[in-house]
Amino acid sequence: MKISRVTPVLFVDRVEPTRDFFTRVGFTVLFDVPEDVTPAKAGAQVDGKLGFVGLEKDGVQVMVETRGNANEGQALREITRQSRGAVVFIEVDNLDQVITALATEPALVERHKTFYGADEISFMEPGGNIVTFARFDR
Repeated sequence: MKISRVTPVLFVDRVEPTRDFFTRVGFTVLFDVPEDVTPAKAGAQVDGKLGFVGLEKDGVQVMVETRGNANEGQALREITRQSRGAVVFIEVDNLDQVITALATEPALVERHKTFYGADEISFMEPGGNIVTFARFDR
């Protein structure tokens, strides 16, 4: 078996603020999906909200989805309503660029050197998930 990709899916109350957080550090939007795309409502957004977005930068993908997304089956909707925060660890080659791009965001954990050799900083993205950016000297 070959694994071709692992993509985190972050569950949030609103997709747009988390999408914007990631686009500020260079991710581009691959696709976005309205909150409810059932056949009767195809193309219409519920209250103008997105339900799902795919983002990518340098071959790395992150997906963001609303908790209880109407596009999902009932069992998954119930599980995602209870979803808690995730932690995403992103290795970068230039930590200063990340810090500049997110200058208006308060750091959850200020920039520091770790015991495993990373120079890193962590933020709480608007949806409540922790995003750590790290640079290694190699």
